[in-house]
Amino acid sequence: MTERSLGGCVTLAGAICPYRDAVNWRGGRVFRFVSVALYAAIALGFIARSADGALTMPSNSDWVAFAVGAHLLRSGGCLYCVGSQIAATHAMGLAPGDGINPFVSLPPVGFVFQPLGLLAPEQGIAATLAVCAALFAAAVALTWRLLPSDWNALHRVGGALVSAGSVVGLVAFLQWQWVMLLALLMVLILLRTQRLLAAGVALSLLLVEPQVVWLAVPMLLAARQWRVLGGFALGAAGWLVASLALVGPAQLARWPGFLLQTHVGDAFRSVGIPAFVASVGGGGAAAFVTSVVLGASACMLAYALRRTLLEHPAHALALGIVLSVVAAPHIYAQDLTVLVVPCVVVARRRGDVALLIMLALGAISAIGFLVAPEILRLLPEAALLMGAVVLEDLRAPFDSRGREPAALPVALRASSLRLPPG
Repeated sequence: MTERSLGGCVTLAGAICPYRDAVNWRGGRVFRFVSVALYAAIALGFIARSADGALTMPSNSDWVAFAVGAHLLRSGGCLYCVGSQIAATHAMGLAPGDGINPFVSLPPVGFVFQPLGLLAPEQGIAATLAVCAALFAAAVALTWRLLPSDWNALHRVGGALVSAGSVVGLVAFLQWQWVMLLALLMVLILLRTQRLLAAGVALSLLLVEPQVVWLAVPMLLAARQWRVLGGFALGAAGWLVASLALVGPAQLARWPGFLLQTHVGDAFRSVGIPAFVASVGGGGAAAFVTSVVLGASACMLAYALRRTLLEHPAHALALGIVLSVVAAPHIYAQDLTVLVVPCVVVARRRGDVALLIMLALGAISAIGFLVAPEILRLLPEAALLMGAVVLEDLRAPFDSRGREPAALPVALRASSLRLPPG
């Protein structure tokens, strides 16, 4: 080949490369946009499925349990008596398949739910769906804000949808997961801004379902977050005072026994490790024993990590949340929505793995609720992987500001290697 022809090839290659780079960049951008749009469509499909089930079969919707609590608080009936709950259900014109959809939350939950629970079932469910949709949108938006600013807007939108909009939280839309997630995200913001007492008060809102946060307390103790724990104690005292004011000490004393009576027998229906023990023949009592053993193990882990957790309270909270949902004797798929918090905490350096785990949780939930229910037993294993990611993030060295430059998720990072030609 002559020098002149070689020069021509080089000139031709130089002319082709910018065009190829532009095509690759535009193709990558289109692929990312289509992926985000497709996932959003899938999420909306599951929301529609949950809404349709609640509206067409109101007797079996989650709304019923909270409406029962609202009605009994209004009428002054026995809040934690099986007979009174069945009577309140029938008075609403409903007949759940199991005979009762029990209200087992603390009294303030039923009181707060009164504006929705005292409506006629069809109206109440529709209004609750609208409220849940607004809370869901707020949770996705706040997650988007908390993801690393180094990610571009589309990456953060995709990350927020995959995490806060995970299918694992959409399979039962009429629940408290959106309130809990918003409260936990506010806790992260307050921790970052050093408003520690307020962070503890916000964390106490999780007592709406204490099983998702019970092991966060020993982790925060190990991290010596005294002001956070002080705020949590203040919030818990508020729950106690409000409960006593609403039902009095005699009825409140019935709550623990009613809770155990209701949930020991159906522990096998939930998705944590104790539920697996119950499902293989151990029974409900074995599930609660397993939960105690796992809780004690979590406390020992907290003690072993005390020096590391001391400088990283957000990681302490994230690890406590993971262990809570894995070790709780009564946990459902939608409760795993709170795993968005550890996902956000590690996103700066472990965003790729964390989002893959959230995708896995969503895929397991989708398959489990549509095709093969037995696969839901894999949810605690996937949640444990998130805990392993938090531990790995703690092991890696941090810079003087406690962080490293953000790493984009692998799939997103690969599509961002080429920039458009100038």
